[in-house]
Amino acid sequence: MGTPYPFLHPDRDAVLSELHARPLHLIDAGVRVRRVVLVVAPVAGAMRAAIERFSAFATPLGIDCAERSARQYSFKTETRCVTWEFHTEFITVTWYAPLDDNENWPDDIGLSALGDAKLVGATRVDVIEGAALPQTLLATFRPESLCAASVETGKAQVATDFVPDADGFTRFEFAAGGLTAFRRSITLRRLLEIETYRTMALLALPLARETAPTLRAAETELEALIEGLSNATTPEQIQERLAGLHALSVRSGQISEKLGYRFSAAQAYGEILRMRLDKLREATLGHGSSLTTFIGNRVEPALATCEAINKRIAVLSAKIERGIELLNLRIGLDMQIQNTQVLETIARTSQSQFRLQRTVEGLSIIAITYYLLGIIGYALAGPLSVLHWDKTMALSIAAPFALLGVWLSMRAIRKKVH
Repeated sequence: MGTPYPFLHPDRDAVLSELHARPLHLIDAGVRVRRVVLVVAPVAGAMRAAIERFSAFATPLGIDCAERSARQYSFKTETRCVTWEFHTEFITVTWYAPLDDNENWPDDIGLSALGDAKLVGATRVDVIEGAALPQTLLATFRPESLCAASVETGKAQVATDFVPDADGFTRFEFAAGGLTAFRRSITLRRLLEIETYRTMALLALPLARETAPTLRAAETELEALIEGLSNATTPEQIQERLAGLHALSVRSGQISEKLGYRFSAAQAYGEILRMRLDKLREATLGHGSSLTTFIGNRVEPALATCEAINKRIAVLSAKIERGIELLNLRIGLDMQIQNTQVLETIARTSQSQFRLQRTVEGLSIIAITYYLLGIIGYALAGPLSVLHWDKTMALSIAAPFALLGVWLSMRAIRKKVH
């Protein structure tokens, strides 16, 4: 029967189903639980391809894989109960078997469907019926890395040394006889998740160590470029420094792109790891360390190293940007100075041209007046001889009027042009 309200959010079903996406598997004491953690290739569609391979394995066995949005699938074989979980970038395969099951890599749980996924973690938890771990069992762990603690406020005990066996499985002994099936299953899942997220969080550390020399070289190169900025006086030197900063900016971006996702994921996994350890509510048994102390002493410095590298990358990028801004500002100021000098040169040239033009105009007025007086002399030669007037005197009288007329005509033409 559907809800009577007609306007449902399109993601409502997905939000509700997320609460049951990874149901708890209830177990009894006296089982051996193994989990492998595998990282898929960091390419688009890799996780979907892994789900498709699992579906091809599971469908002939009668396993319902019709719900493509599901992230967890469980099924049973003759001797094992198996659970596949698909996360953002990794897959976990967990199987439950009797305590006498010694087959670490069984053929009937679909491991062949994992394709080229890379193994990063393998855990084995022996859930025994007693409420306390016997001394003979504790003696099987290495004392220098032994972790033994009571969990669930003293109702159960767990021990490990985080040393993988010949097949790569880290062994935990979990005395859960004092817990109900529900609390036993919850605590078991937390133990498995602690080892899962511990491994995933530490994946960033090798990458940080690998990148540290490259980052240091970039920092040293940036220091040299910044120190050389004051010595760059010519446009060629400034362009050379700017090209160096741009090349360094590209390298910094490549480093950040390479590490950004891995470091962010490491911080997220580390936070989940802390929450799972806190939920164990453990206390030491006097043998070795607690899980929280042992893991914290190893994981926290690793995460701090990754965070420090991340901050150094951010500082490097900020310094590069400031250096580029300073050079761009200097180039802009140099261009303004050059433009000012060019404008001043143009202004001086214009003034020179103006003065030359006025000089040419003055000379033109004199020349035109001279030729005009010549024309007037020829024109008045006849009348003056008839009237017996002196030609020279007549031209002398006419000269000022001719000069004034030419000057007024030139002025009128210049005004009309402007």
